[in-house]
Amino acid sequence: MTIHPVCKICCGSSSPVFVAGEYRMYICSNCRTSFVSPIPSDSELAEFYSKFHLLLDEGGGYELFEDRMNADFPAKARLVRRFFPDGAGRRLLDLGCGKGFFIKHCRDIGLDALGVDLSKSAIEFATNNLRVPAIAGRLSEVKDTLGLFEAVTFWATIEHLPDPIQTLSDIFSVLRPGGRLFLDTGVGDDWLDRCLPGHVQWYDPPQHLLVFSTTGMRRALELTGFRVVDIDTNFERSKIRRLIKIIRNGSCAIGLRLVSSAAGLKSGPFAFTRFPLGNLMSIVAERP
Repeated sequence: MTIHPVCKICCGSSSPVFVAGEYRMYICSNCRTSFVSPIPSDSELAEFYSKFHLLLDEGGGYELFEDRMNADFPAKARLVRRFFPDGAGRRLLDLGCGKGFFIKHCRDIGLDALGVDLSKSAIEFATNNLRVPAIAGRLSEVKDTLGLFEAVTFWATIEHLPDPIQTLSDIFSVLRPGGRLFLDTGVGDDWLDRCLPGHVQWYDPPQHLLVFSTTGMRRALELTGFRVVDIDTNFERSKIRRLIKIIRNGSCAIGLRLVSSAAGLKSGPFAFTRFPLGNLMSIVAERP
């Protein structure tokens, strides 16, 4: 009998989603979060991320989605400001800050923001080019030197982590009581993922080690002591873009299903193929 790995979020049993090269992903039968198992080693991940923020001609490729992320930052800064209207003096930590663009947005609206990221090349850009405060390292290693914050932002990062529960616990420990965590990540096991099982853009190891369902995200946050304030399962920077994305995703998913049915494919629309489709969830949680 084949024994599949246990979900680290809720200890539920799992079943395979797909095999892509050397990586295998499984989905939890309980919380419906998908995860890579076995997790790549620290050295494998370090090698992968050593070039992650470099340009294409330098062996990276971050610029392929950097513009989209930067375009979202003003809307995300407004979201943070909505919870902290008197931004002056409020301390914010941007965890997984990348090149530091969001730190700059936050400092421009009066927040005392700084960043932490594993990528030394990204931190060098943040400090040298944008002149914003940022530190290279793991939060677990540097948190004792940082003090406490009213807010932590954690954009498009939790899906990259081998141990998201430990990182959420570390975030909890640097927040003041009543402080807020703002994060986003791709949604798994929603209507689009069920229409194209295993083929939305979030299934992308070793970059993405987890694809959270909303249930799995709630459980991970509650397990680490947070109270969920809000979950938006279709985040976009404007209402018009939100509507366009719903129409685009729905039309493409239906079309791909029709094509796969006509072609007589049995194991999903197009086996082991990811499409540039997927919904993004934005979460606000509070340290009670």
